[in-house]
Parts: sequence; C-alpha cells; structure tokens
Amino acid sequence: VVNAGESLEFMSGGFYKGTIHRVHEPPVDQRGLTRLGVFYFAVFNDDVKLVPLQESPVLQRAGIIRRTQDDCAPSMGTYRKGRIAAYGITVPREGKEKGVEEEEVAGVVIRHYN
Repeated sequence: VVNAGESLEFMSGGFYKGTIHRVHEPPVDQRGLTRLGVFYFAVFNDDVKLVPLQESPVLQRAGIIRRTQDDCAPSMGTYRKGRIAAYGITVPREGKEKGVEEEEVAGVVIRHYN
C-alpha cells in the first residue's frame, strides 16, 4: 500500500489527495498483545517550497488548488517541524464542514475528518 501524503498534495495542487487515516485502539481482547507497525515517511528535502508544480501540463488541465498563496507557502522543513511540534498540543477547531476539524500549521489550514 502506498499512501499519498500531504506534501504530494501540495506539489500536485490537490490533484493527488493526502490519504486520510486514523489509528484506532485494538479490540478489548487484543489490547494486551504486543503490536508492531513499520512506517516509512518519504518527504521532500527541507528546502523545497510547497507550491504546486505549475509547469505540469496535467495540472494545468486539471486545475491547481493552492493550500496557501505561493509567496506564503512554507518549505517542507518548516511544515514538517510545525506538524511535529503541534502534535498533541494544538486543539483543532470546528471546521466549515460537518465532522471536520481544522488547525493551522505553518500558515496552512489542516483538516481532520472524523
């Protein structure tokens, strides 16, 4: 399984969507068992600015959706560090859509689908 992440969503102008995922507590009868998960997160280099690849003919045809203005877009490093620093600290607010919470990280609104 390969999940597209948020950085690919930034760079593709929304053409590829970051996978929505949640970790759920195991069933009661399995909570005492040891669990093992192996994860690998591939991200762009820290100095890459998270703006859509405007020169792509595919994106030009499909339309580009910007998560932020290009001149205000964070670098991968700023965004990654902001996401890590915000984990467990920020409290998402109720979003515009039902069942969606939002928080802001590095000047970008992040949506959490519950």
